[in-house]
Amino acid sequence: MGKAYCALLRGVNVNGVVIKMDALRAAFAEMGFSGIKTVLATGNVVFTDETGAPEAELKRRVEAELSARFGYDAHVFLRDEAELARLLARAKEFPKPEGCHLYALFAESDEVAAGLPGLFASLTQLPGEALALRGKDALWSVPKGGTTDSAFGSRILGSRKYKSAVTSRNVNTLGKIVGAMR
Repeated sequence: MGKAYCALLRGVNVNGVVIKMDALRAAFAEMGFSGIKTVLATGNVVFTDETGAPEAELKRRVEAELSARFGYDAHVFLRDEAELARLLARAKEFPKPEGCHLYALFAESDEVAAGLPGLFASLTQLPGEALALRGKDALWSVPKGGTTDSAFGSRILGSRKYKSAVTSRNVNTLGKIVGAMR
């Protein structure tokens, strides 16, 4: 029995990068994965790897294939079901002020994640904005409509420096992903 993952793709179906979900599923099937499902149209691909390959190898392989196939600079963040389920459980305990959205932030490495709280603390926060690190992931509350108005949000989601290092998903999307993995 293989291991289930979710590939969280950065920047799919935004800023001119348009990928149809059936084409994305076909790409994963041609890479030899099974149990392939896409969740929403924002680059969330649930799949099972039967090879037992290390995550770093899977990440490189998926990024190379998607970059070649779809003609864009693919950035993929892999998480297994247990990691995503733990983050979702923690999100339910995270305070979400009225008028705010809660996001899960996925970092490419422990080092990138470790730098997020310091960056957050160094910037001016919007009312209700908060950040909590959870391993190599984080939970971030931000006022609705303020994702890129936030100094932190514009820095990590809107700058080239973090393009390959961090991606985000609304916690509601995270719940749908976890549901699709079960």
